[in-house]
Amino acid sequence: MDVLRASSVTFAVFGLCILAYWQNGAASVPYDPIPISDVFLNVFMHGDIPHLLMNLVMLVLGGQITEQRIGHWQTFLLIIACIAVGTSVQLAMVDQRFVGISGPVYGLVTYAVIATAEPKNWWFLCLVILGVITLEILFGGRSIAIYAHIFSTLIGGSYAMFGSLFGSKGPQLKPMQLTHLSKVVQIIKETDDDDAAEAENEFLNDGIEDMFVLLERGEVLGVIGYSHDDQVDDVVWLSWTYLRKDCAGEGLGAYMLNDLLGKLKAKGIRKIFIATSDYDHFGKLIYAAAHKMYAEFGAAVELTIPAYHTVTEAKIVYGLDNPEFDAGPSPAMPSSTGISITGSALEPETEGVFGLTWQEAPVGLAGIDYAVDQVKMRGGRKVVLALPSDLSDANADTLKSHKFEVCGRLDNYYNFGLHQVWWICSLDGKY
Repeated sequence: MDVLRASSVTFAVFGLCILAYWQNGAASVPYDPIPISDVFLNVFMHGDIPHLLMNLVMLVLGGQITEQRIGHWQTFLLIIACIAVGTSVQLAMVDQRFVGISGPVYGLVTYAVIATAEPKNWWFLCLVILGVITLEILFGGRSIAIYAHIFSTLIGGSYAMFGSLFGSKGPQLKPMQLTHLSKVVQIIKETDDDDAAEAENEFLNDGIEDMFVLLERGEVLGVIGYSHDDQVDDVVWLSWTYLRKDCAGEGLGAYMLNDLLGKLKAKGIRKIFIATSDYDHFGKLIYAAAHKMYAEFGAAVELTIPAYHTVTEAKIVYGLDNPEFDAGPSPAMPSSTGISITGSALEPETEGVFGLTWQEAPVGLAGIDYAVDQVKMRGGRKVVLALPSDLSDANADTLKSHKFEVCGRLDNYYNFGLHQVWWICSLDGKY
C-alpha cells in the first residue's frame, strides 16, 4: 500500500494501460487518418501482450524512481509533456501509425537514469542513450515511434539535468507540506515501523506545523521538527527526526539540526529537549548515530529512566541550551511547598508505566497512596512523577518513604535554576 501511495501517478498510468487493453484488446495500427483525439488516446493502447508487458515494466521502473524524487505533480506534468510533445512530433514528422506508452516511458527512464547518476557520468550516459536511439533508427523501422522516443528522451533528460544544474545548490530545509507525507513516512519506516505509523497518524490528525523536510532537487532526504512544551513557553522538544538510510554518513543529520537550531534561536527558544531511547534491535542500537550527533552539538543526557518504554528499553532525554538566549532575572519562588496528587495516566509509548498528575497545595503530600493503588489495580509496573525542584526538595523525605527514588532531572526546565526532577516507583521490584 505504501508503494502504491508513493508512486500513485505511475500506477495510475499503469492502470489506464491495463484497462485499455482489457476493454479493447490488442490494438491494430491505424493506417487511415483518425481524429487527433484518438491519436493521443492510442498512447494507452498496445499491439499485443509482450508490447504491453515490456512498456509496463519500464514504466514502473522509471516511474517509481522519478516520482520518489520529484513528487506526484511533477511526475504527472512530465508524463503529460512527453505525451503532448512526443505524440505531436511523431504525428507531424511521420503519421498516425503508432500506439503504446513507450514515449512517456522513455522520458521517465531517462530522467531516472540521469537524476540518480553522478554529474561526472552524464556524458557517458548521454552517449549510451544516443546509442540506443541510433539502433532504433537503424533497425526499428516504422514499427517504432522514433520521434516520440527521441523527444520524450530529451524532455526527461533535460528535466533531470536542468534540475541538477540550475536548481538549489545542495540540500535545503523547507517547511513540510502534505505532499511530502508519504515520503516522510517511508523514511521513518526504514528505521521503525511503529514510529512510521504513529507519525503518519499524528501528521494527519494534528497537522504538520513546525515540521521541516530536507529537500534536494525536489527529493526528500530527511525530516526534522519540534513541538512546543505544554508547560513552558520558551522550551521545545525535538520532534520526528529521521534521515534516509542511503544518506547516512554525509553530515546531513547535523545540517538539519543546525538549521533547525538557527530557526529556534530566532524564535527566542531557551532550551531544546530531545527524547530518545536505547532501543536495541538484535544487538544493534538503532539510535546510536543520532545520540553521537546530539553529543557533538553539545547536548547532554539529563535523564535516563530504565525499563521505561518496555522492560528492556530505557527513556533517555538530552538537553541542549541555547547559548544566545538572554536569561533575564530569575523567577520568584512560590510560597506553597505541598502537592496534591490528582490522578494518573498511562505514559505515551510505554508498557505499564503511569505518570502522576498533581497540583500545588499549601503543605504536605496528599493522595499519593490512593494514586499508586489505582495504578496497581490497572496492572501498572512503574509510576513516575515529575516535579519542580523546589517542590521536589520540600517533599523528598515523604516521597522516599513511599518507595519513590530520584532517577534524574531536566536542568533549568521551568527557568534558570528551577529544574524538573523525576521520581520513579517500581511496582514490580525490578527498578
